[in-house]
Amino acid sequence: MIETPLLEGLLTKEHECVLEVKRKVTGLQAGSLIVGDLPIGCRLCGEGKKMVLFVTGLCESSCFYCPLSAEKGGRDVVFADEMPVKDFADVIAEAEAIGAEGAGLSGGDPLCQLKRTLRYIERLKDYYGEDFHLHLYTSMADVDRETLLLLQEKGLDEIRFHPQDKNWKGVEESIDIGLETGLELPVIPGQETQLRETAVRAEEIGAGFLNLNELEASESNFGRLVSLGMRLTSLGNSSIAGSQSLANQILEWASGELTNLTVHYCSASFKDSVQMRNRLKRRLERTKRELEVDVDDEPLLVLGVLRPQLQNIDQRELERAADMLSQYYEIPDDLLNVDRQRMRIEIAPWILEEIAEDIKHRFSGQWQLGIATEYPSWDRLQVEFDPL
Repeated sequence: MIETPLLEGLLTKEHECVLEVKRKVTGLQAGSLIVGDLPIGCRLCGEGKKMVLFVTGLCESSCFYCPLSAEKGGRDVVFADEMPVKDFADVIAEAEAIGAEGAGLSGGDPLCQLKRTLRYIERLKDYYGEDFHLHLYTSMADVDRETLLLLQEKGLDEIRFHPQDKNWKGVEESIDIGLETGLELPVIPGQETQLRETAVRAEEIGAGFLNLNELEASESNFGRLVSLGMRLTSLGNSSIAGSQSLANQILEWASGELTNLTVHYCSASFKDSVQMRNRLKRRLERTKRELEVDVDDEPLLVLGVLRPQLQNIDQRELERAADMLSQYYEIPDDLLNVDRQRMRIEIAPWILEEIAEDIKHRFSGQWQLGIATEYPSWDRLQVEFDPL
């Protein structure tokens, strides 16, 4: 109840009832908001402790706002965060790299590969124990009870539905069997009525929470969003104009009209500046090598890089060049590495700066030398390269 000591004795019983159900809209980081209690899956995600296990790009829905890239959308591929997965060892490697305390199974739709999904749930629980929190996203709001019981039996802690129509049989079944159940939807400008109706129905059937995500543009969905009259909030931002303001309205409405349902708005900037930053920071702390230097206050690594200018060089030649550099310049093993995935030689930046001119003189332009600044993610996304 809102504290209004100056009004005590002046309120009718009707007014007191109105104030009693009014809940507080609490501001979170980066413009996110909540009414109620933050779901545990969201809390762990925000702290960077959740690995995203992309089970498959297959999906039975065809949402016009789907942001999946061509690399993932409609393809039966598996990723653990940014890492392509060949086997379960890759999943564990990424979980260890970020010190994961849980995972979110996503897609596509994980239920399009049910056996694979069940296997991942079971193996993650076996490996990490019951406290390793697992949640799953699906658009199959009509999923059958048997499937839900299988998911629960293997150890799924929480399920988040993205309904495509009015058939919520699976949502109701999930609540009935005692699985932590919520809904998750994008905030599409112009759909205030639909969002309110969804929230009311979710509360009526006993769902635990409704997550609302700021609508974002990506390379794959931008054309469709523009064709529907939507636009970006700014040229340097992927957020769609009107999504955040509508979310603010829905949260304010929910604080007064809903009694039990948690309503959580997750902004696009929260995903980038908080959730991902925290995950990358945790990964940096666990994977940083002696040949790398971290950047103050940012989850970035600096290292020296040599790339062959010739396109036809093979791994054997790359390793031979690295051995020569190591012996000639007496570089310790922990300060030099051959990255076969990216076909490059990595050297401690302070060493490369010292020997760069000599290397260029001896090898006459056969190598591109520079200092790279990269994220510590598996794909080592480069944000800057300063040639030497």
